[in-house]
Amino acid sequence: MLLWDYEMKPLRDELPTIPPARRLAVAVSVLDWTLQAAGEIEDAEVRSYLAEGLRIGHESVRAGRDEMILPEDMLDAYEDVYDSSDEPGTAHLMSAILACADALEGLTGEVLYGVLSSCYEGLLDREGLPIWTVEAERENARCLETIAYQKRIVGEALGR
Repeated sequence: MLLWDYEMKPLRDELPTIPPARRLAVAVSVLDWTLQAAGEIEDAEVRSYLAEGLRIGHESVRAGRDEMILPEDMLDAYEDVYDSSDEPGTAHLMSAILACADALEGLTGEVLYGVLSSCYEGLLDREGLPIWTVEAERENARCLETIAYQKRIVGEALGR
């Protein structure tokens, strides 16, 4: 288990209580923060895909929607872009974008939990830790910062 699992598990059962449009806002906020924290993504195709997904996410949140809909050409390109990306963490971030847009039952609490997890794993992967252990993560400032940010955003959405 990752440190994230230990820290975020207590919130898992509360995520469904967040109103659907607010769940999307949480997901987009966390994705935005995560992409900024990830630093420069060198692969132009992946960078463009993530930027477009985030743009659509922000637009959906501004419109008060509870889902984001990716255009067909983006959905069709997903596999090729995903398969060509070998830069650390980017596959996790692409998965998080797709989860926000492609969940059959909508952005449920469980889907949001998966998005948050993917964002954490993306940053963890970019940190280049030789081994993923709870102890190593506790000693990593980025891991701690990411968990603290996600807890704060979820707490705000829960009215805390």
